[in-house]
Amino acid sequence: MVELFDMANIEVLWMLFAVAIIAGVVDAIAGGGGLITIPSLLIAGVPPILTLGTNRLQAVIGEATAFATFLYHQQVSLPGLIRGLVFTALGALLGSFSISLFDKETLEILLPILMVGITCYAIFSKQIRRSEAVLPKLTTQTFMCLCGLIIGFYNGFFGPGTGSIWMLAFVILLGKTIKQASIMTKPLNLMGNIVSLGFFMFIGAVDYRLGLMMGAGQVIGSLIGGKLVVTRGDQIVRPVFITVTLLMTGKLLYEEVPFKLIAHSLAAF
Repeated sequence: MVELFDMANIEVLWMLFAVAIIAGVVDAIAGGGGLITIPSLLIAGVPPILTLGTNRLQAVIGEATAFATFLYHQQVSLPGLIRGLVFTALGALLGSFSISLFDKETLEILLPILMVGITCYAIFSKQIRRSEAVLPKLTTQTFMCLCGLIIGFYNGFFGPGTGSIWMLAFVILLGKTIKQASIMTKPLNLMGNIVSLGFFMFIGAVDYRLGLMMGAGQVIGSLIGGKLVVTRGDQIVRPVFITVTLLMTGKLLYEEVPFKLIAHSLAAF
């Protein structure tokens, strides 16, 4: 077990607690809370590998809270997701143990392209604006097996944008509304994150004190965000989803070397 912070860093702890509340709201609505928590942890001086493990812990707590909120309001049926949960866990397990076997550089190049596609689809597609479900392109069983394995593997191996990918898959392949996609994504993404968290715990890359402190903030934020999804539906999910995908795409594009060089050249000019 690794613990980075003590009571001498109480201001930093409270700052991260507040950050986790905001991230919890965003995560419960449309995912993407890691855009807020990961940079905050790094700025606070947490080493990168410890940041990833600690972020998984607080994210799991938040997603579990959001999922419990949707269950309480009878917005999701767990029995219908069992197959997806099993295959997501299997995929995430395979992905976590494949980290050392494959080169991540290819994914780092392809992910910005994928996120640009997701962002364009989110902005311009009429399917995202639907208020009613339509006929699915796949059976639920096929979807849960196929997407559970593929997206679960991606979550365990790499991770960024997993929630957005799940939501888009539900909209395109199962014909769900964006609100339904947001709700159904939570337990599946939660399962993938639990498996990945287990890997980080196994290698000792989790600050439990910090993760639980942020997890408490996630509980508050997730309760707020979950309630907004239930009461406001597509009206709140759609704009938050588009905003999150835009921010994630911008971040990923900026992190590519050519874009960094352009930004630095403009700044120097």
